[in-house]
Amino acid sequence: MVILVESYDKVILEDLTAALEAFKNDSFDNVNMFANRIMANATFTDSKLFLTGFFLKDVASTFGTLKTKQKATSYSTAKSHGFKFAELLKNSISSFDEEKLWKEFQKFTSIIRKFEMNEFEEKNYSDNKDFVKNSFSWLFDYLKTNKKVLLDPKNLLFKGVHYEMDRIFNTHSGNLSEIVLMSLIKALDNYYNYFRRIYLKADGCIDEEKVKTEIFPLIDQIEKACFPKLDFSAVNSTLWTLVKGWRCFFIQRMELLPLTVKYGKGIEMPDELKKKLSEGMTKILEKEG
Repeated sequence: MVILVESYDKVILEDLTAALEAFKNDSFDNVNMFANRIMANATFTDSKLFLTGFFLKDVASTFGTLKTKQKATSYSTAKSHGFKFAELLKNSISSFDEEKLWKEFQKFTSIIRKFEMNEFEEKNYSDNKDFVKNSFSWLFDYLKTNKKVLLDPKNLLFKGVHYEMDRIFNTHSGNLSEIVLMSLIKALDNYYNYFRRIYLKADGCIDEEKVKTEIFPLIDQIEKACFPKLDFSAVNSTLWTLVKGWRCFFIQRMELLPLTVKYGKGIEMPDELKKKLSEGMTKILEKEG
């Protein structure tokens, strides 16, 4: 099969253009949806442009929260920074440089985190990159040491590690290496959420052999990409493995929590209600995927 890369790049450019329009209108659910589309469309041709969708999804999540928390003047200022970064993502298509884009993402994140602080944090906390670096290293070592926890299908290890990293970075700032590590853990969590669902056995246990042969090596890949210093080729290769795997899992399962509604014996849903539920779920899934 012949893959016309130019046609895929054009589609992704259209996704980014639509996302910018949605961003202007504070429609961050739609920004998230377009970010998912970018990553999904990149999957069909192994396009490195998936990175724009990965970053854009973070932007959508950040501003969806800021919109509800910040005063109008602060939000307006934050939004100008967010729109500038979203425009940069779109303009990067013509001369794509992955390492440069990571550095721009780090700059954006460092600026926006100030707007995510409450008044007490902003007044009392200072930048402390040494603390952040050491804390991230401790958290990753903790993850490696306790990776057998991943054999429990109900564990939240990746999510917990990412939560702590995100909290620490937002409070004390950090370097590019911390942003990259945190992003990879987040992507691994997205991937693992689907993985454990797909490899859940009938007895409610996860397939332990699959975890050991497929998830544990991904942790090792992240370590090699980030320590002792960043290897951007390995970083982007590992991130693509996680994003592509996640999007392929989504094709198989779509939502992680299926809609389950119990009705009394003999009660049937009307066809019109079934249709409306189906249409509603389709729209939700595209935004949440």
